[in-house]
Amino acid sequence: EIGMGLNETLSYVLVAENEAKMFDASDKESIKLLDPMTEDRSTLRNSMLSSLFNIYKYNESRYNKDVALFEIAKTFYKKGDELGEEQHLAVLMAGEYYKGIGNSKNVDFYIIKGITEEILDYLGYKNRYSFVADKNKIAKEFHPGQSAVISVNNDIVGTVGKVHPSLANDVF
Repeated sequence: EIGMGLNETLSYVLVAENEAKMFDASDKESIKLLDPMTEDRSTLRNSMLSSLFNIYKYNESRYNKDVALFEIAKTFYKKGDELGEEQHLAVLMAGEYYKGIGNSKNVDFYIIKGITEEILDYLGYKNRYSFVADKNKIAKEFHPGQSAVISVNNDIVGTVGKVHPSLANDVF
């Protein structure tokens, strides 16, 4: 656990083909295994959020709706003939966010944005980042009015946002 009340998790890098590009708006392709053992684990993920989303669905089905998870792991991609992997940080929160004894609040966009700011400040990017609402660079799984790309020195380094209502209604 880190100082912001998040619990670290480890998830599978192999996901179902239809989940591999969830929460990823890039033009990078997914990498499908030639001979997968199961279709549920047939493709290397482009985004860790699909894996975290599956962990949330598992917890929610067991009546654990208060989730605050993070993972630092690799994602994989294909772009033309190039195969690559990248190290990423992903956070998923839902339900109540506990900030101490007797102090909790429903998770919303602003709590997640605040945690993102704390992480960026900790990493040394204070006063060098901004949040930009560019719908062309935000994956369709994010809420269109409560999402933004994270720009550091004018380079897009990530996305922060709420899950799209149509996807959230299926789970939350």
